[in-house]
Amino acid sequence: MQKNVCICGNPKCLVRIYWNGQHYEYRRDNDGDVLTYDKALKKLIDISHAVKTKTFNPYEYADSVIAQRKFEIQFENYLEEKYVELLNNEISHEHYRHIKSYYNNYYSYFVKKDVIEINLALLSEFKTTLFKKSISGKTQKNIFTVLHNFFVWLQKRGVIKELPVFPEIKSTVTKRRTALTKEEQEIGLNNIPEKHRDPILFAMHTGVRPSELVAILVKSVDIQRRFVWIERARSGNIIVEKTKNKDILPVPLNDTALAVVQRNIKGKFPKDFLFINPDTNRPYTQWFLWNVWKNFSKTDVTLYEATRHSFCTQVVPVTDRFTAQRLMRHRDIHSTDNYYHAYSKTLLDAVAKIDNVVYLKNKESKSE
Repeated sequence: MQKNVCICGNPKCLVRIYWNGQHYEYRRDNDGDVLTYDKALKKLIDISHAVKTKTFNPYEYADSVIAQRKFEIQFENYLEEKYVELLNNEISHEHYRHIKSYYNNYYSYFVKKDVIEINLALLSEFKTTLFKKSISGKTQKNIFTVLHNFFVWLQKRGVIKELPVFPEIKSTVTKRRTALTKEEQEIGLNNIPEKHRDPILFAMHTGVRPSELVAILVKSVDIQRRFVWIERARSGNIIVEKTKNKDILPVPLNDTALAVVQRNIKGKFPKDFLFINPDTNRPYTQWFLWNVWKNFSKTDVTLYEATRHSFCTQVVPVTDRFTAQRLMRHRDIHSTDNYYHAYSKTLLDAVAKIDNVVYLKNKESKSE
């Protein structure tokens, strides 16, 4: 007999078994390829193992069932469900866009694979391909997070019995977040063209997210009670009627923020945007403001750090963590902690007090 060929000489094989009074035939492997002698033997071994472990279900090995378990078919079903969630405002457009982008750009590695056969070894190989493409650690984590969520979805629907083990993704580069003092903010702001300063100044004094900033309507502002309702945000290229934490909360306006509102509210109707780009006569986008800050401020921090991170860092010392949490509209106090960056001078002043305490104690002991 020729090696790797059945005794009958035919390179194509089929697996026929008798189980619980019925005959079953299988002609393809889990990749959808016609069974060769080696592939048929592997299938028999898999079936034998399932029988011994009492997990054998003859229908799971059927060609039609295997075809439906292909990664691309299941992921298309997953995308359809996510699209329904998008329409119901359960997920953001950006989140849906990322899922679809990862599928189109990276998950082709799993095309034609049976989802029940995707294991740690295959996932580790996939991780290696991302590394070779110089995909950043943060993006790798995002890619694997979406992939893990997909497999959880498969398990809940009974497509797979258990989740595969995922490789650990370690980000070797961690961006150090920072914040600006009031003086540094003022210097950066003065470098920006005057016509684009107001929305950034408003963000510095309220701590609103850039995606929320560009979606504020005139009707959301209550000048008499000095607050603005943050109830909308820009997600991708559209405005969604919800914020990141899905809460509609008021943000208080100090004198500076109130003055910005009064300047920008003149001559506008309730449903008009509070901030309009004078270059286009259309609402600002967060990306435009990001680029304005990046190109003109002459600082090495992002707009998000210059506004939201700096706001939190300036608020904490004059109040407390929990008031800062409320102003930041965080559900978790630990999120607020991540936005607070004590300035070097603040830390220096704190340790300098140790010297003063020691000095005073020594002075008191000598006087006694």
